[in-house]
Amino acid sequence: MEEVQLKIDSKGRLCIPPEIREQLGGVAILKRTPEGFLITSGPPRNFLEEFRKVVTSEPPRTGKPENWPPSRMKAVWRTA
Repeated sequence: MEEVQLKIDSKGRLCIPPEIREQLGGVAILKRTPEGFLITSGPPRNFLEEFRKVVTSEPPRTGKPENWPPSRMKAVWRTA
């Protein structure tokens, strides 16, 4: 296994050499293992597809929303 020493800059970013970045692709996954950390390439993420899933999914609601009168809302503000 090839081993490369990576440097961390003052802002906490890892400096990955260009030839390794090309092999990783657009997404890298950092996993914690018993031996340390492992960086692997991940599946490319399609932002628009993930956004569509979130927008078109039903919200996770339980029960029926309760409409409070203004006096009750103001009481919550005073106690916070």
